[in-house]
Amino acid sequence: MNSKNILDISDIDAPLYRVYSKRRFLELVSTGKNPLVKPRLWDDPFENFFLNSEISDPSGDNISIEGLAEDWHGQCWTLNEDTDAMWRIYSHDKDGIKVRTTIRKLFDSFYDDTETFASLKFLIGKVQYRKEAEIAAFMGSTSFSDIAFGGQAIGFARLLCVKREAFEHEREVRLLFQDTNPKRSDGKAVLFDFDVNAICDEVMVDPRLDDAQVSALTAEIQAAGCTLPVLQSPLYRVPKFTLRL
Repeated sequence: MNSKNILDISDIDAPLYRVYSKRRFLELVSTGKNPLVKPRLWDDPFENFFLNSEISDPSGDNISIEGLAEDWHGQCWTLNEDTDAMWRIYSHDKDGIKVRTTIRKLFDSFYDDTETFASLKFLIGKVQYRKEAEIAAFMGSTSFSDIAFGGQAIGFARLLCVKREAFEHEREVRLLFQDTNPKRSDGKAVLFDFDVNAICDEVMVDPRLDDAQVSALTAEIQAAGCTLPVLQSPLYRVPKFTLRL
């Protein structure tokens, strides 16, 4: 692990969570491959405010950084343990599957120090939430040379870990990969080895499922090869209180 490639994270043993669709999770278990996708495929079009930018050269001509943009891939995780928004956004059909790991375990499994220029390729960062005016002011006062100073990837990665404050509730942590030569992308994603049973500590299913649905989904998860405990989120569990007479 390269600690310089861990950005704005104070506790690398903090729990980390991600909700997969059932199809994606069963593929993850059965294939042992985890895809990181290009940021242009993320939902929020504002996500790519940096990679969609152009560079103005001394003569006033604009230069596209599309080639650089195509090199980056990422995956979003969250520090939120269990929220209503998480299930409703990422578990549309109530069949989402949430995994729990830690930042350390996730990054250890991801970072490959045998790769040439590994320090330029593998990064993880906590998302910083900013007002849109603050983002615009920063972009207006900085230069491409400032961001790329020293030929490191950290400046670019930090900008990929900036979102508007309207999304602050997400508490995201982003796994980032810069696909430098030799290229590994298939045009949309890069696949990384991911052993669910070794990297994750727990699997949790949607709180809105009834008992029969939980049993059926648990059986599918186990049949795919997952040996982790499968629990149901207690988010909507109704407490029973006893009052004194």
